[in-house]
Amino acid sequence: MNIFITGTDTDAGKTTVSAWICSKIHTKYWKLIQTGNDSDSEVIRKFAPNTEIIPEAYKLKAPLSAYDAANKESLAIDIDKLTTKENKIVIEGAGGVFVPISDDFLMIDAIKRTNSKALVVARSKLGVINHILLTVSALKSRNIPIIGIVICGNMEENIKQTIEKFSKEKILAILPEHHGDLGALFESTPLPTQISEILL
Repeated sequence: MNIFITGTDTDAGKTTVSAWICSKIHTKYWKLIQTGNDSDSEVIRKFAPNTEIIPEAYKLKAPLSAYDAANKESLAIDIDKLTTKENKIVIEGAGGVFVPISDDFLMIDAIKRTNSKALVVARSKLGVINHILLTVSALKSRNIPIIGIVICGNMEENIKQTIEKFSKEKILAILPEHHGDLGALFESTPLPTQISEILL
């Protein structure tokens, strides 16, 4: 089994969570599809230098959904490239679960195709409860196993309890505001066993 890092939306903190996991466990990392000028793989390389980086299946120029970015380049994404026979790797998606990749194929379909369990990542901001519940509901509707939820940013205890009550999923970790010091944040935040047991 693999771990698929999926966000509730764009900039939820998927790369931060991926780097945190990879900094704790010697594993492999695969950014499925990269859009725009950013390089999430470079962030992993910086904060988890012992991680083996699997090249992206696609690197697309426009900072859009994979589907729209590919269309801008007159490119048809081959979903056969969005699969792996490997196990125990950290796979990072792009955007949320319903981001389109190609005709009749969404990011949520890639989670199943890569033989993964989903780790839901959400940023602590207004609307986070709704975003998490929608994402969890979508995953459960496809019978995709969920490891749990990781929150990026500070969160009050009552909000945490509300999310867990209505999602029926556990918040495994809260990565507080780090102000750019990711190394110190990763060092001080232990990795939950629900995550490590999949990769070890």
